[in-house]
Amino acid sequence: MIELMRNSVENLKLAEDTRTKTQVLAEIQKILLQDGHTKDVFRELDGFLILMSVLSSIRDGSSALVVEPEEQVLEEVLEGTCFVFMSMSEAMNEHLENATYFRNVVGYESLADAIRGLVSDTKTADGTLGLVFSLAIHNFEVKDIFTRLRIAPEDELDLVISEFEPQLGIIRRPGAMSILWDKISELTFGNSSMRYATLKLVELLSHVSHRNQAILSSLGLVKSLFRRFYDSRGDPTVSDRERQVLQKLLRRLLDMGASTSEARVIFQRAIKEDDTLDTEVLDVIRFGMKSRWLEHISLESPAALVLQEDSMKGLPVSGFTFMVWVWISEMPRATAHPIFTVTLPSRTLVTLSIHPDGKLDFSSSVNPEKVVFTKSKLHRFRWTHVTLVHYPHKVSNPTIRLFVDGVLSDALNWIYPKGDTTAQSGTFIIGDISSTARMSWCLASAYFISFPLGDDLPRLIHHLGPRYCGNFQDPALVKFLTYEASTSLNMFLSTIASKQAPASALVQLIKAVKDGLGIPESAIQFSFSTPRSQGSTVNTSIPINGSTREFKFEGDIFAVKAMCLDMALWKIGGAALALRLVQLANTPHEISRALGVLTDGLKNSWQNSEDMERLRGYEILADILRGKSQMINITGFETLFEFLGLNFRFPEQSTVVNTVAYKAIALDFELWSRTRKEIQHVHLEHFTTVLQTSRYKKFNSRQRFAKMGLVRKLLFVLQTDWYNHDTVSQVMDALKVAMQAHFSQDDTIKPVVSYLAANLHEGSRGGDSPHSIISRIDYASSQEKAEQVLEMLVSTVSTQSYHTKFAAALPLTRICLLLLGDRPSSVVATQILTLIGISITISPSFSRKFELISGWSVLKTVLPYCWDPSVNEAAFDIMLGRFPHIKNLTPQESNTVVCAHIVPAILSAMQTGLSSVASNCEISDAQDAPSAQFSWATESNMEVLVEELMDLHASSPTFRQVFKSQQTTQLFVSAYKTFVSKVSAASEVNQWTRRILEKLTHFGLALALDNHIAGAQKREILDTLQTADGVLNPSSEKLVIDPSLVVDGRTVRQRIASARFSMQVGERTIIKTIARMSEWRKTIQVSEKKRLRKNVLDLRENRRQISRLYEWTHLLTSERGLWPQHKTRLWRLDETEGPYRIRKKLEPQNDTAPSSRVDTNDQNIRDVQAPDIDTTSLHQVEVPPWAESYEISATEMEDRQLAEEISDDKHRRVRHELEPGDVIEAVGTVARIAGVDSSPGLLIIGRTHLYMLDGVVENDDGEVIDAHDAPKRLFFVPGSIVELDGPQRAQRWSHAQISTYSNKTFLFRDVGLEIYFKDSRSLLIVFLEKKKRLEIDQRLAGIINRYSSDIILTPGLRRTPMLGRMNSKLMLGFKEDELSTAQRKWQAREISNFTYLSILNQISGRTPSDATQYPVFPWVLKDYTSQTLDLTSPDSYRDLNKPMGALTPARRDAAETRYVNLKSVDEEPFHYGTHFSSSMIVCHFLIRMAPFTNMFKTLQGGDWDLPDRLFSDLPRAYESAAQDVRGDVRELIPEFFTCPEFLENSANLDFGVQQNNGERIHDVKLPPWARQDPMLFIVLNRRALESSHVSENLPAWIDLIWGCKQRDPESLNVFHPLSYEGSIDLDSISNELEREATVGIIHNFGQTPRKLFTTPHPQRFNHGLATLPLGTLHGIEEDPHLLIQGSRCFKDLGSAVPVRELVLDGIGEKIIPCPAGIVCAPLHPHEQIEWKTGGTELRVVVDHKLVQVIENAFCNCATFADSCSLVTGSSDYTVRLWKITRGNVGNLATPMHVTLSHIMRIHTDEVTCVTASRTWSVAISGSKDGSAALWDLNKGVYIRSIWHGDQGEMTAVNLVAINESTGYIATCSRLKLCLHTINARPMATLDLSSTPSFSPLVPTITAIAFHEREYSHLGVLATGGPDGSITLRTWTADGTPENEKAQWEFVTIRTMKARMAGRGVTRPPSVTALKFLGETLYHGEETGKSYTWNLPD
Repeated sequence: MIELMRNSVENLKLAEDTRTKTQVLAEIQKILLQDGHTKDVFRELDGFLILMSVLSSIRDGSSALVVEPEEQVLEEVLEGTCFVFMSMSEAMNEHLENATYFRNVVGYESLADAIRGLVSDTKTADGTLGLVFSLAIHNFEVKDIFTRLRIAPEDELDLVISEFEPQLGIIRRPGAMSILWDKISELTFGNSSMRYATLKLVELLSHVSHRNQAILSSLGLVKSLFRRFYDSRGDPTVSDRERQVLQKLLRRLLDMGASTSEARVIFQRAIKEDDTLDTEVLDVIRFGMKSRWLEHISLESPAALVLQEDSMKGLPVSGFTFMVWVWISEMPRATAHPIFTVTLPSRTLVTLSIHPDGKLDFSSSVNPEKVVFTKSKLHRFRWTHVTLVHYPHKVSNPTIRLFVDGVLSDALNWIYPKGDTTAQSGTFIIGDISSTARMSWCLASAYFISFPLGDDLPRLIHHLGPRYCGNFQDPALVKFLTYEASTSLNMFLSTIASKQAPASALVQLIKAVKDGLGIPESAIQFSFSTPRSQGSTVNTSIPINGSTREFKFEGDIFAVKAMCLDMALWKIGGAALALRLVQLANTPHEISRALGVLTDGLKNSWQNSEDMERLRGYEILADILRGKSQMINITGFETLFEFLGLNFRFPEQSTVVNTVAYKAIALDFELWSRTRKEIQHVHLEHFTTVLQTSRYKKFNSRQRFAKMGLVRKLLFVLQTDWYNHDTVSQVMDALKVAMQAHFSQDDTIKPVVSYLAANLHEGSRGGDSPHSIISRIDYASSQEKAEQVLEMLVSTVSTQSYHTKFAAALPLTRICLLLLGDRPSSVVATQILTLIGISITISPSFSRKFELISGWSVLKTVLPYCWDPSVNEAAFDIMLGRFPHIKNLTPQESNTVVCAHIVPAILSAMQTGLSSVASNCEISDAQDAPSAQFSWATESNMEVLVEELMDLHASSPTFRQVFKSQQTTQLFVSAYKTFVSKVSAASEVNQWTRRILEKLTHFGLALALDNHIAGAQKREILDTLQTADGVLNPSSEKLVIDPSLVVDGRTVRQRIASARFSMQVGERTIIKTIARMSEWRKTIQVSEKKRLRKNVLDLRENRRQISRLYEWTHLLTSERGLWPQHKTRLWRLDETEGPYRIRKKLEPQNDTAPSSRVDTNDQNIRDVQAPDIDTTSLHQVEVPPWAESYEISATEMEDRQLAEEISDDKHRRVRHELEPGDVIEAVGTVARIAGVDSSPGLLIIGRTHLYMLDGVVENDDGEVIDAHDAPKRLFFVPGSIVELDGPQRAQRWSHAQISTYSNKTFLFRDVGLEIYFKDSRSLLIVFLEKKKRLEIDQRLAGIINRYSSDIILTPGLRRTPMLGRMNSKLMLGFKEDELSTAQRKWQAREISNFTYLSILNQISGRTPSDATQYPVFPWVLKDYTSQTLDLTSPDSYRDLNKPMGALTPARRDAAETRYVNLKSVDEEPFHYGTHFSSSMIVCHFLIRMAPFTNMFKTLQGGDWDLPDRLFSDLPRAYESAAQDVRGDVRELIPEFFTCPEFLENSANLDFGVQQNNGERIHDVKLPPWARQDPMLFIVLNRRALESSHVSENLPAWIDLIWGCKQRDPESLNVFHPLSYEGSIDLDSISNELEREATVGIIHNFGQTPRKLFTTPHPQRFNHGLATLPLGTLHGIEEDPHLLIQGSRCFKDLGSAVPVRELVLDGIGEKIIPCPAGIVCAPLHPHEQIEWKTGGTELRVVVDHKLVQVIENAFCNCATFADSCSLVTGSSDYTVRLWKITRGNVGNLATPMHVTLSHIMRIHTDEVTCVTASRTWSVAISGSKDGSAALWDLNKGVYIRSIWHGDQGEMTAVNLVAINESTGYIATCSRLKLCLHTINARPMATLDLSSTPSFSPLVPTITAIAFHEREYSHLGVLATGGPDGSITLRTWTADGTPENEKAQWEFVTIRTMKARMAGRGVTRPPSVTALKFLGETLYHGEETGKSYTWNLPD
């Protein structure tokens, strides 16, 4: 057969016409089918390539001798093509090597090229594509599908497709499918039914199997499909069914997710131009968001992952754990299918298999029998976590444990397989490659650990989910839990805790959660997870986490790159992106959809969840929804609440999964009260679901609602008018549920009782109610609501368990009186009586206790006034103990008196009632009487009462006993007497009164005949009876009573007892008790009112804060955002300072960039905690034995109970600005000075941080209020220009960041303080008085001393230019001795002229923060007219020996004249009326740059000056300052030497038109030699300042400004007396107008710097090269040609380890080479950060020991900004900032700990390189998206971008560098090298594609580095190349043609070649790293070696 194949292939090569080819092809196919071995031969003979050439030439292959009919030719072509495809397909079928060869060597691109001709011909197109389709699924029965579809009528298309449907199988050749998709558009062009049919076909194909869906979604079809779907909307040619199938296919593919770039397009289209949502796109996103797929490996058995281990004796001795995440779409067909096998060459050690029914079985070499795990089975179509644990010893019973989804499901005892004595090669196999294996399944990750894991860890690992891709090394694994997972674990823990299970389980899990799983990395024999498998879709292996070994793919395996949309969401913009959709939603449908997108984006992604928490996103969401509350529909509501944990399908499974969101959203009652009725209803109902219906109610109430204060919140809601009347009942229901769920003292009992005490009674709402602050408090129905709450409380307490808790919490007896009050309503009285009755029933001693506090007497006094049937019934219930439900008795009519104490109250009520009846007895009760409208309520009540008393007396012996008490009887007697006497005096008695009198008389008679009654009382009754009888029967004769009946029949003993029993509490005691209660109630009312006020203010403050949180949208709408709003970006000068206080960095003026901070949240809300064991649980209440004893002292009341001290939070306004856990220690109102503006604010010193908050001040009470609302005296600093509407900053620094401070004067007042921070920022503040400054001074000194030990610098370090930044910081707090140090360094040329002048300015009190004391610099040039500037000619320079006002004879004369004239009139004389430096001059120069633009206007009184007087022309400005007699005498400011931006009008401000020449003022006109380029002007001006000429003459100028000639008349250098320190004391001027005038003078006349020198300033030494320090002979810029490579490498990392970075070790002053993925910490060379590109871990290593692992860091590159901050660039498109702490973190002493502080987004592709400069506080990141982004290191915000283009790999920025001394930035991609300034101003660009060494395959430049000097007159950038070259370049504009704008270009100074070292090396090594240190260059190579380049000594 093999020979046959050889011949056939040869024949095919030789065949010429189509027919011959076809015959040969048919033969080849037959051979391939018969013998599989021939497939290798076919490949080796280049069979595939021959097939390609046949295909490409088949159309022109017919022999030209015979002209054949066209049809026949066509048929032959198609037949030949068909055989080509069939042979190709067969050759690859079930032959992995051929398939791989075809894919990688031949390539599907060449197949696409080969069929191009066939496809472009309409006659052959359908047939050819049918064959491509057949090839894709390896089934040629479908080859005619497109031909059939083309001719089918439109309505039969579905029929044709359904015929082919059974033939559709698994896609075997994804490459062919890709070709088909690309060509389909040609096939279906202009034919809608064909388009529909092909889409339908692909859609059906995607449903055939999971594998097909995975393949189709990996082909990148989503973008084109979405575009078609999007564009088809307005397209009439697209039918509805085509759109439907488009949508279905799109959804099917999105089910697997989409790549980030695809997702970006879809999200982008979701918002239209007009900022409304596109509903259809929103639906697509909503659907895609639901996708839960992750990157995984799809296996169609036979298929397996195989790992070969070279030396293995057997299984680990200590046992093992195997874990795997699987998803099964087809179970094995007939027999068990191995999932995991470990084999040695001689035997199989263990096998875990799955059966067709989903059960697992296990077998091992010890026992050939299989054992089936019967208790659990795996199910299809879901991710399942399987863990198999095998212990080696019998001791641990049982030895094998199987966990499914983290739960132990089966266990059995089994002997552990023994290993061999010698090591051999072993194999781990996941899957099965035997030819009979049949199963379709997927893997997400697998782990094999060499010891058995504890029983609780699989549960935690399962909860991490299949997305987790780490090695369990991060101690903070909890952060990878989703909300649901952490809730589930918390539930599990509380279940364990409640079952009183052994604590070990709890402890182990909690420990794992807190400190990590504790699996040492060495114990993980293998682990893989799919996100590690970077690279193309078609993988042949998957790397093992943290190792170089890899699993080989065997059989049919496909790595699926499923990228869920929530992952894309994270990369594109995080949670803010989804919030934005909700923000823009405008209809109920849009809101519910957008909420769906948001919640689905958070649900499964811990990263987005964390992002949302960090943004305060849940509060923002509540704020957004509050504005759209009417549009929330049921779907929206359910979407939101399902996310919070409710389950609407199975309410009994509801819980709260996310407490922070729940608190912010579900408990925002104001939001829900504004929604529609039905939503309000379901919202209030959900409390019942969670706290009553749910089977997790215990967990919910104890763990979830524990600290939410739900009862208090609902009580607050009841006091507002948010809910209208008919909804209040539902609020009450919610309150009841909440009360019962948390019936504890602090959660419910106290708040409810306090609320009741404050609201139950009329007048409890005093006139001093806080109406002013709260408009929404509901006073009208407060009493009615309180009564409902009382009713609820009483019904709750009627349950014994609640009652016991209530009684234990509060003194019940007194609470009854407190709530009863002195004038209760009948509702209140009824409820309180019920409460008393319940209490008596439950606790027998209650009655006696109540008596001890005169409770019964109070009832007797109070009840009569509110008696009605309900009170009546309640009173009788108490008397007769009618509370059967409490004791669970059957209700029965009881006549036994249980509590006689209530009888006096009843009789007293009768007395009052009767008195009222008697008063009305003359009113007629006839039907037609005028009084028919009269309410007979009292009469009716009394009649009932008397009747009941009669009945009782008749039927109850115990009731008769009550009247043994003379006092009780007397109550009746006097009531009866009074009533009768009143009635008998009446002229007429109505029927009501008669009936009552009649019944009363009966009762009286019955009493009189009773033996218990005293004789005297009997007589009284009988006397009254007779009177009554006279009223009732006036006509009959007088009633006669037998005297024997009335004899007192009691014994003496009984009489005494009766009298004693009747001793009642005195009147005074009762009044006192009631008064005390009333006092108590008032106290509670006051505290409740305070609480209400505090709640309202807190709520308002919270709303204010949240409404200000709008920055989160800015990232999305910025220039590089997803939805850019194209606004012009305006810039302002950043206050951050570079070296020597240079300010030249600009920051965006109109952007409030969103905070990217992530370390603000100190609690992790997806945390797992040990449950609080509820000791007060209902079952455990034990009453202490003494609780029932009579404490007589109980009558003394503690009135303070319940009246809590509500302290008003005076710092509420700023509390949210504090860092978590910080405490305020000192506060001072200050003015922050910026230029001429002073912003009032607060300086706060906390325990850990210092804060400067603008716009708020302290009032006289110490409360923080808005400066706008404060009287001016609280913050006005004399002389300052108050700016209340400027940018309101909130700045903060940790104590460790404070570098030093110095006292400053402000307008000559010694009340200023300037604080300098290590992050290059400074703060100038002015206090109202010196005393306050002193206090802050002392605190700062203490803080600085505490942290001063942090930086220890060796003296040698000061020399290196690299540490110029160190001395730039040291100059901030200069003392006198440091002045001489600086002078000495300047003389020795160790520091430049500019630096020396900066130091003098600083020491003399000048600061760039205060425009009145701005640093002063000299004019150094006078030539502003030449075309070229000659810096060697002295004529170019200004005369520095004279002040500006004395440079010309004419000006000298004028000055002298002025001086003499003033002296002659006895005025203090001066030479000049203006000054060389004033705030006016500073703002005049800087007018084009914010914030000085506004300051200038402020000084000018709100408008520009006349155009002619503005700074518009530099030569003219010099002329005015130096020559013009009427001119000024101003000197310069530092910006003239550092900052080109101030010379340009980049904000396009309109300064008007000059009158003298009619020109519009725009940019500053420059001297001709500056070539219209501000940058060139700055460079040349600085070069002039550093020239030898200026160095020589500078001492003379210093004498004039700071020295011995500062006030010297001889030198014509005397200024206005007010400009010298000590001449003005503003505080002594009391007149307001006079003071303002003086301030104006200072602003205009300026301030002379403090005098520093009293003797002439020494000269600079001038021997040696002027550009080098004294004693240095050679420099790189001066003698580059002298650089020589060192003979020996100073460090060798090893041949396979290229040097990636050279790091300076500041301590040892040496360079440390680092390999890829490692970077050392500056100043701490023994500490390093490690990562692997494409990996997810960041590792912290100290002294070669791993001390920390951070997972999910996705680090690609990293750099240290300083020893405490790290910057990393990530593969998830973000740049991250990390804080590094050393010393103690928490309670642990750690050498080094890294925490994430900011996540910054702007890039749209992976970040490839980063660099950072602490000196300039910037980080720069380069990315594959073709840009380099600049970031502010202090704020963690994006500033701007540098673009290299968007040509993919060629423009990816892969190298970035920053020059520490100038801030220049170099960026490099494959195509160009660019140089920009710190403000991304382009300078020079080098097109690398035009360089001789350019190659598209390798980068031209592989390393870059700047030469660092404190001042460099040249500037050098070194670049390294792959050919061993090192090029030194500078940049210059010297080559600019005449009269053209300056053109900068790179100029090569020298090119050097690295030496070839070692034997047999034929090419120079690639230079992979470069670094300058001083005047030495270091380079690192791909060979691992590093060398120095030195200059001769």
